[in-house]
Amino acid sequence: MNKVIPQHQSVLMNAVLNNAFPENGKIFVDATFGLGGHTRAILEKFPGITKVIAIDRDAEILDYSCKILKDDRIMRFQANASDLPGIMPLAEVKAVDGILLDLGVSSYQLDNPQRGFSFSKPGPLDMRMDKDNPQTAADLVNSLEKAELVNIFKKYGEEKFSGRIADAIIKERQTEPFSTTDRLAKVISEAIPAKFRAKSQIHPATRVFQALRIAVNDELGELENFLSIALDCLNPGGHLCIISFHSLEDRIVKNFMQKLHKGCTCPPSFPVCNCGNKPQLRILTRKAIFAEEEEIRHNPRARSARLRAARKCFVGEHE
Repeated sequence: MNKVIPQHQSVLMNAVLNNAFPENGKIFVDATFGLGGHTRAILEKFPGITKVIAIDRDAEILDYSCKILKDDRIMRFQANASDLPGIMPLAEVKAVDGILLDLGVSSYQLDNPQRGFSFSKPGPLDMRMDKDNPQTAADLVNSLEKAELVNIFKKYGEEKFSGRIADAIIKERQTEPFSTTDRLAKVISEAIPAKFRAKSQIHPATRVFQALRIAVNDELGELENFLSIALDCLNPGGHLCIISFHSLEDRIVKNFMQKLHKGCTCPPSFPVCNCGNKPQLRILTRKAIFAEEEEIRHNPRARSARLRAARKCFVGEHE
């Protein structure tokens, strides 16, 4: 099998450099390390960093990163981002100064047909970020009932032809189970009315493939798990920076940051706060930051990326 030579371009680099790390920080966490593009830039801008905790659930990409980014300050761990509290003692760290979470799929994964994330070239219908995960995209496509498929396509892909696509998949799998990306993409495309295919600016299978990838890897569940532990891992003044790629992810991140920025949970009708909850985060990005046209021209995959960042409040900051 020929190895794919990755040509990954990290998105929103300037926004990351401006928001992911405090000026005098020492310990950085790249919780979705990939090939380390963001970390490389962070280390160059902040030479005072003493340690980087690099986490990725994809063992293959983490191993490859060792060849292209060698720095004694980087400690690599194959794990989920939400495993950070258990990793910190292994790294001899009690709290960190900056955490970056990039929810995109690496070009290393997308461009390798053997991983099954893309339909641009034929490959096995896999989509697992962690190959120890027993469930593949083929397992879902070949086993789920229509209602379950429709729910995945609508919820995670916002696909308006979910019912037609699910019907076509179920009919086709009765002849032969799905095992390859190109066959599934063909069935999806043919299920969408021709007039809509002609007007679409993206491949007809794009949303369904995105939805299956999210479902296979439980990406939204993992994001919720990560957010539940992130604040406790940060030092006061530490930054939390998250890059998302579609509205479902971004809505979860936005609501999380706004809730902890507000603090008080009392109803608006209350004249004074009775709950006593204080703000725990200070939002650094008033609105999500999107890629500029120049970046999109050089890296089309940056088109849907958006970044939000916040700083953990200091004790007594709002008293």
